[in-house]
Amino acid sequence: MADVVSTGEAFSSTDAQREVWTVTDEVAVGTALINGGRAGVAYTASGGHTSSETIAGMTVSGIADGGVGLDAKQVSVATDGTYEFPVTGAGPSTANGTMVYAVVASGKITGLTLTAGTNTPWGVVNNPQDYVAESGVACVKIGATNNIAAGS
Repeated sequence: MADVVSTGEAFSSTDAQREVWTVTDEVAVGTALINGGRAGVAYTASGGHTSSETIAGMTVSGIADGGVGLDAKQVSVATDGTYEFPVTGAGPSTANGTMVYAVVASGKITGLTLTAGTNTPWGVVNNPQDYVAESGVACVKIGATNNIAAGS
């Protein structure tokens, strides 16, 4: 199953709010994470993460791009901020404050959705002013709770 990865940052995270989490598999920058019910986004790639790059038709793989000073399965995690993600059910008419839920399987996020069901609360829609929302995409304020969505 593929990781759910952010396509961009709308509102930055706070340096002092970042934490180091241990993950079961290596993850890329922007990966949606959950740890003990807490939401996070990989601020760096995990320590052992590698990537590939294609230049003039040749692919070079195994390029180390993990977070400096992190063990192979550790990642620096943003626990606040707003990031653009694919979100099932989101669209131009989705209101800010709408709850976003993580679909979790074997401790990993496999999707983000507006459907509560048995899914885990993960954040709220937080589209910036003048943001042009597309179907299936939303800016999500991570770690927000039902109280925030309800205006409390």
